[in-house]
Order: sequence, then structure tokens, then C-alpha cells
Amino acid sequence: MKIILPLFALCSLLSPNLFAQKWDTLAPIPESFTFPVVATVAGKIHIMGGGGAGGATNHHFAYDPTTNAWESRAAVPYLAQQPAGTSASGKIHYFGGGYPTSGQPKADHYIYDPAANTWAKAADLTAPRAIHYSVALNDVVYSLAGQGMANLCQAYDPVGNAWTTKNNLPDNGFWYGAHVATEGHIYRFCGGGYTAPNKFAHRYDPATDSWASLPMFPAATHGLSGAAIGNKIYIAGGYHDFIERDEVFIFDTDTKTYSVGTPLPLGRDYLNMVALDSCIYVVGGNHAIDATVKFQLLRFCPFSTSKTVENAPLPLVAHYASGKLYVQMPADIQHDVQLSLFDMAGRQVFSEKIVPSFEGIWELEVGELRPSMYVVRLHSDAKAFVGKLAVN
Repeated sequence: MKIILPLFALCSLLSPNLFAQKWDTLAPIPESFTFPVVATVAGKIHIMGGGGAGGATNHHFAYDPTTNAWESRAAVPYLAQQPAGTSASGKIHYFGGGYPTSGQPKADHYIYDPAANTWAKAADLTAPRAIHYSVALNDVVYSLAGQGMANLCQAYDPVGNAWTTKNNLPDNGFWYGAHVATEGHIYRFCGGGYTAPNKFAHRYDPATDSWASLPMFPAATHGLSGAAIGNKIYIAGGYHDFIERDEVFIFDTDTKTYSVGTPLPLGRDYLNMVALDSCIYVVGGNHAIDATVKFQLLRFCPFSTSKTVENAPLPLVAHYASGKLYVQMPADIQHDVQLSLFDMAGRQVFSEKIVPSFEGIWELEVGELRPSMYVVRLHSDAKAFVGKLAVN
């Protein structure tokens, strides 16, 4: 039996400002990075490679949110500007990028194991590339676009150790856009050149290997980024109207609508964003005047409140066994509620609407869960209940 931690234990793992719905500034990134790979794995945020203060770098650091501290990790095996990478199945994939002296792109592909702090060679890309992007969906790693191959979409199968070409991307403007995987789909927002970005938004369905258009993004933006918690995709920063933007927009994948979120403390472009422990992190970025942006790590926890501690998420008690989640239904829930389960990357792994008919323990079929930590959230229009679940 796996018991959810009470809220006071959850709070001890997060920021002291859990109940303040704002962007918190955390421990600064140890070095300056430009277009690095940023990924979450085993409860930590990793930043590595890309450009450094003196050109291309292979340096690699990991941030632990429980200690608010960075530590040095095993260096990337090669140097390259503007590589791509993401995490899948508890490991980080790092591939491609431009060779720092010749400018020629590379096809190298390495996989980082955080438990062993080692790198292993994997199947190279089918062709060298840089200025490309990566997301992981259902533990499949995708490579999107690239310099000279603007429409290319490929998927890496870790079992067969091979890349497969998928249907083309819907347009040539994926570069310098936001690319996010959540709820069984890949989402793309904006992109394109510095002076002529686009407002396009699309969704990829792996079941049909096809892209579908979504409502246009509110502003044509270059160099923005995004991260998702369940059906909410947070898209921030970028360059628009000759200035680095601080706006945050939230895209609801169910209603396909945009709303305005809490702005960043300072505008920035070429930032990275990830989700961890149901919080959104902004990692680095660029600002023409303020060079400290490159070192900034910001966190936003949307499940908190800026009103009072009394209105904050309440503790939730549940346990997991044999593919089932058992939830102690709070006594004062009187309306339809949504129960969601998130992994430590902020990806929603289960969601179901519940119509409470009695007080007591509810049993839900959630399927097999991998050993990890999970966040469970039960919410209605009026209240939210949150707990943290350990599956061993």
C-alpha cells in the first residue's frame, strides 16, 4: 500500500511561498547557457550543452528543488551549438547541434542515465541537424524540424534503437517556437524568423500520424517556450513587437482557448520551460539589456492561491495498489469534481470526472504506475485538494 503524504509534508518539499501565486526566483544557474538542452528526470531539472560564455559547452548541471541547489553532473560527450534533447523512460536524450568550429551540424545521439551519472551512445540521427526541437510522448522521443529540414518529423524507438520518419510538419515555421507534449499529443505554438514570426498552433496525434490546426496564438512570437500540467499549457516569453515579452498565456487543451497568466518578472526570449511537481519552471533565457536573465531560474505553482492560506489546496488522502487508486473523498465535496494524477515531469497520467454520491473511499482504475512520485489533485470550482503519492 502506498500512502499519500499529507499537505504539510508536501509543503516541505516545495517553496516556502507555496501559497503565493507568483513567480519565485530560485538558486541561480551556475553558468551562462545559450540554447541548451533542459529536461527533467528523477525529480531534478538538468541543463546541459549548447552555447556557453566562451562558445560551445558540454557542461551539465542538475537542480534539486528539495534543496534549492545545483550540482555538477557528467559532461555531455561532445560539443555543439543548438542541440536538442528531452527525457523519456527515466533518461535524457541529447542529439544533433552545430559543430562549434566548422559550423556543420552533427548527427550524434547520446543517452544520459541519472542513476549512474553516465552517457551511452545511441542510434545517430538519420541526418545531421541543428536548430531542431525535441519532445517525448509515451516514452517515444521526437525530433522536430532542423536547419535545412524545416518539415522533418522523426521518432526514436528506444527498443529498436532506431529513428522513423513521420508525416511532415504542417509548415516551415517550427523553429524558435514552443513545443509541448501532454495528454497524448504534441502541441506547437508560433515560431519562425526573428523579424517575421507566425501565430500558428497545431496538435499532433501519434495514433493517426497527423497534424491538426488549432486556434491561432494571441501574438506572432519568436523564441518563446512552453510546459504543461495536465490540460493546461503555459506558454511564456519570446520576442514580439521589437521587445522581449513577459506575457504568459495558458492554452486549455480541452476547450482550445487561451487565457492570460501571471506575467514573468522580466521579459525574455530563447528561454526553456519544464514542469516538475506540478509547478512550471523557466530556465534561463535572453534579454538584450539585463544579462542576469541567463542565470535565472523561476518557478510558478498554479495550484496555489494568492488570497489566504485558508483558501489554499487542502490535504488529500489516498493509496495505490494493483493498478487502482483509492481516494478518501472529502466530506464537503458536493459538486462534480475532477481527479487528476501527474507524474514528476508534470505530465498528466490519469484524469476522470467524478460525481460524488457518498462520503468515503472511492476506487478508480488507473492502470499500472511506474515506481516514482506522483501528485494527486482533486478539484471543483470552489475547492482543491492536493497530495503526493509514492509508488515503489
